Amino acid sequence: MSSITLPITKTFDCDVLVLGGGCAGFSAAVCAARHGAKVILTDINGFLGGTATAGLVGPFMTSYDADGTTQLIRGFFDEFVKRMESEGGAVHPSKMDFGNSYTAYRTAGHRNCSVFDSEAFKTAAEDICLESGVGLMYHMMFLTANVKDGAVTAAYFGTKDGIYKITAKNFIDCSGDADMAHACGVPMQSADEVQAASLFFTVRGVDKAAMDKHMREASNMEEKFYMNEIKAERARGGFPLSRAKIALYESFDGLWRVNMSQLDDTDATKPRQVTAAEIEGRKQIKYIMDFLKKHAAGCENISLVQSAASLGVRESRRIVGEYILTLDDISVGRKFDDSVFCCSNSIDMHKKGGVDYVASKLKGAYYVPYRSLLAKGVDNLLVAGRCISAERTVMAAIRVMPPCFAMGQAAGTAAAISLAGGAAPKNINVPRLIKTLTADGVYLA
Repeated sequence: MSSITLPITKTFDCDVLVLGGGCAGFSAAVCAARHGAKVILTDINGFLGGTATAGLVGPFMTSYDADGTTQLIRGFFDEFVKRMESEGGAVHPSKMDFGNSYTAYRTAGHRNCSVFDSEAFKTAAEDICLESGVGLMYHMMFLTANVKDGAVTAAYFGTKDGIYKITAKNFIDCSGDADMAHACGVPMQSADEVQAASLFFTVRGVDKAAMDKHMREASNMEEKFYMNEIKAERARGGFPLSRAKIALYESFDGLWRVNMSQLDDTDATKPRQVTAAEIEGRKQIKYIMDFLKKHAAGCENISLVQSAASLGVRESRRIVGEYILTLDDISVGRKFDDSVFCCSNSIDMHKKGGVDYVASKLKGAYYVPYRSLLAKGVDNLLVAGRCISAERTVMAAIRVMPPCFAMGQAAGTAAAISLAGGAAPKNINVPRLIKTLTADGVYLA
């Protein structure tokens, strides 16, 4: 790829540049900095958290095994939750049961979720970044990158102050949409469709006692989640959404997060499609609010607090890495020589007509290899988050926030080890990486 010519306003240099301040990027930046790297973390927003804050997505889905007996995702994720908990902004997953208001009254796949406050996330994340020496740069729109001799040399960002150029030795793409990897010519996996997106929103005024009573006394799933009422309203044209169940999660300060909108066929890399989905999502909120007030016990007097500032995207680009993690791999719990974390999150494919759960495919914990974080063809580019190298069915399980924290920790630690050892990320001493991750609290049983 040839170099580009742009009117550069300012140039910055660092050891590791992380694109995207969501769960993966924030983790990658802190972990790289803690292991001696000079790190710059960029984000388009004016705060960290990504889907956890701008997207109002919550709670953190499980970090435990399917039985709720062993916490699998630990390390930096566990540290961060405990930090927020100490400041009154989260509940540790060890203290959370399932089938209650904090898990939207779900059971399967919802053991040991972790409730958190989005504002607590923002402040705690910034504090940890500053304590760790991470350089934060907000309001940075990634434009493109230069690649020379199989390595990224610089990334370019649009700002109100002009175009900024950032050079680094290693780069970590945590954009969610593989923006930097795509700009660098990394091959992408193809798919005929993508999972549906959602626009989260929050409400106040839920009568928890009334909702608890209904959920406790409902005799079956259809009654519990108002599935028959949804079908009836849809037949009358009063609920033109394809979601089949209600889904409200109790959060902090009397607020509840609602995950019920469904926005099909949205390519998150196309601004006009995202714009249309966001407009449609806000229209759907009106239908959802009307339905809940009319049918759901405890929701008669709810009021809208806010809709998310950004769309909740479940799937977009996925890179072709040094290894593509397969459904067969996670179905049998295959452990790799370069496994960097393990998890037990269930597969849920959000598609037209509802959600397809593929829980029967998974028999227990499964592992993610370091090679799936390595972008093919670009030696100094790592990728973390929902755009890593994995089949789309696999991504339907590991796209949730706790695994993204774990991916970020692995990528950031590897980037720092690469610098210390003078080797490209794909050539680092993997046993050293695993030893370092384990010492930092990562669980790899």
